[in-house]
Amino acid sequence: MNSTDKRLGSADGTVPTTRARTVAEAVARHGCSTVFGLMGDGNMALFLALDTAGVEVVEVRHESAAVAMAEGYAWSSGGVGVCSVTHGPGLTHVATSLVVAARNRSPLVLITAEVPTGYAGAQSFGQESFATACEAPYRRMAADEDPDAVVDEVMALAKARSRPVVLAVAADLFTGASRTRSTGPGGRHRPAGAVCGPTAEGAPATAVRQLTTALVRARRPVLIAGRGALGGAADPLRVLAGHLGAGLATTLPAKGLFDGHLLDLGIAGGLSHPAAERVLAEADVVVAVGAGMGRSTTQSRELFAAADVLRVLDEPPAVPEATALGTVVRGEATATMAEVARAVAAATGRRDPWFTPVGTSADCWQEDLDVYAPDLQPGTVDPRAALLHISEVIPRDAVVVVSNGHCSGFVSAFVTAPADGRILTAQGFGSIGQAMTSAIGAARGAPGQKVVVFEGDAAFMMHAQELDTAARTGVDLTVFVLNDQALGTEYQRLRRDGDGAELAVVPPPDLAVLARALGARAWTIDEHADARATAEAALNQSGPALVDIRTARTVLSRHMRLPGPRQGTPAGAHH
Repeated sequence: MNSTDKRLGSADGTVPTTRARTVAEAVARHGCSTVFGLMGDGNMALFLALDTAGVEVVEVRHESAAVAMAEGYAWSSGGVGVCSVTHGPGLTHVATSLVVAARNRSPLVLITAEVPTGYAGAQSFGQESFATACEAPYRRMAADEDPDAVVDEVMALAKARSRPVVLAVAADLFTGASRTRSTGPGGRHRPAGAVCGPTAEGAPATAVRQLTTALVRARRPVLIAGRGALGGAADPLRVLAGHLGAGLATTLPAKGLFDGHLLDLGIAGGLSHPAAERVLAEADVVVAVGAGMGRSTTQSRELFAAADVLRVLDEPPAVPEATALGTVVRGEATATMAEVARAVAAATGRRDPWFTPVGTSADCWQEDLDVYAPDLQPGTVDPRAALLHISEVIPRDAVVVVSNGHCSGFVSAFVTAPADGRILTAQGFGSIGQAMTSAIGAARGAPGQKVVVFEGDAAFMMHAQELDTAARTGVDLTVFVLNDQALGTEYQRLRRDGDGAELAVVPPPDLAVLARALGARAWTIDEHADARATAEAALNQSGPALVDIRTARTVLSRHMRLPGPRQGTPAGAHH
C-alpha cells in the first residue's frame, strides 16, 4: 500500500475508491484506450488509476504535445481525444496546441490538475481565465460532485460542440474518496449534455431559399468545400455541380474531396494551381460550405472580387470578419446542401459546365514546374520534384498530416490525397510545429494505417524530442522533413524585401543522425539520392522513420510568388 492508500485507508484496512479511479474508469467506459500526457505531482494519481483501469498512458516529452496528440487521435479515430497535464506550468505549456484544437473544432478533453485546496505557492494562477483565453470551456469539478457524471458531461460537451474542453480537478480531490452522489441535497451535478446547448439547425428554409435563388441565377457558379463539409456534404455538392455545371474546389483542410470529378478545380486561393486560378477568378457566385473564406482561400479578397460569396456555416464563423469574405448563411452543411440540391433541380434544368475542365491537379501543377525553374544550391533538390516522386509511393490508405510553414505550400500542391486514406492539416492557428505531434496521435487512433507527416525543419526542431515518444510507443509513422535549413517563410520574405535574409538561416543538426539517436530509422534525400526509391524504402518500414529532404531555398512555393496583396499571409507565419 502506498502512502496515499494508507492515508485513505479505513480501520479495517480497506481502500475506498478515489476520484482519480472513478475518473479513469469513466474515461475507459467511454471507449478511450489511450490518454496522452505528462505526469506531474498534480495528476500522478490519475495516471496510476488510468493504468489500473487498462487505459494506456502515452507519456510525452512536453505538455503541448499531449494536446496535439489527443487532437490527432480524435481526427483519425472519429472519437474524443483525451489528455492530461498537471497544474500551473503544466497547463500553460499547452497554450498553442489548445488554441489550435479550438480553431480546428477538434473534440478532446484535457484533464488538468488544479493546485491543492489552500495552496498559495508559486504555481497558483488563474487557470480558468487562461483556458478561456485559449478558447476552451473550463469545467471545475467540485468536491460534492459525482466524478463519473462529470466525465460524462465534458465528453458529451466536447463531442456535441466539436471542441476541446478543460476538466479541472484539484490535486487533493484526485486522491480523496470519490463521491457518487449525482443528485440530492447540495449536489451540483448537471446531467450529461445539459450544458451542450441547442444543436445546430438542419436545413433552415430561409437558408435553402437564399442559396437556391443565388445558384439558379448564377451563370458561372463555384462550390467550395471546407473542413465543415467533410461530414457528408460532399455528395450533395457533387450533385449540384453536375446539375449546374459548377466548378468544385476545396480549402486546404478538405484537399482531395473531389479528386477524380470532371469539374474539380483542386484547392481554391493562394494554393490554387494556375489553371484553377483562371477559372475561379471568373466566378459570379461562390457558395462556400463549412469554409471561413479568409485571406488564404480568397487571395486577400482579390480572387473573388467580382463574385457574390455565400458561406454556409452551422455556427458563428471562426475566421475574423475583418479578413473573411461573403455573407454567412446559417445551416448544417449536409442537410442544407441536400435540400438546396433538390430545390435547384426542381427550379432549373441541367446545364453544361461553364468552363473547360482543367484536368487533374497533378497534371495542372506540371505547368508550375515548366514555367518556374530556378537554379538549385549544391547538395539540394527542388522540393516540388521530390514531392511528386514521394507522392507516387504513399500507400493508398495512408493518413497524411501536413504542417504549416513555407513547406506546406509545396506539399499542398504536389502531394495527392490518398485515394482510400485521409489528408489532415495541422494549421488551425497559423502555427508551425504541430504536425509531427498531431501525427503521432493520429497513428494511435488509426492502428494498421501508415501515417505520413510532412514538416519543415524549423517546425520539426520545435518538437524533435517527440520522435522519442513515437519510438517508445511504436507508432507506424514516416516523417518527411523539407529541410531548407532556415525559417523558410521569414527567409523568403526578407529575401523578397532585399535585406537580412541570412538572419533567418538557422541550420539544424544532421536530422538523420538525430532521428537515429531518438530511436527512428532515417534517410537523406539530396542531389545524389533517388527521391522515389528513398521514400519507398522509408515507407516500407514499420515503426517511426524520418527522411531529411535537403530542399533549395532558391525555390519559392507558388503562393509566395503571387504579386502584390494577393500573396496574403504565408501559411507558416506564426508571429
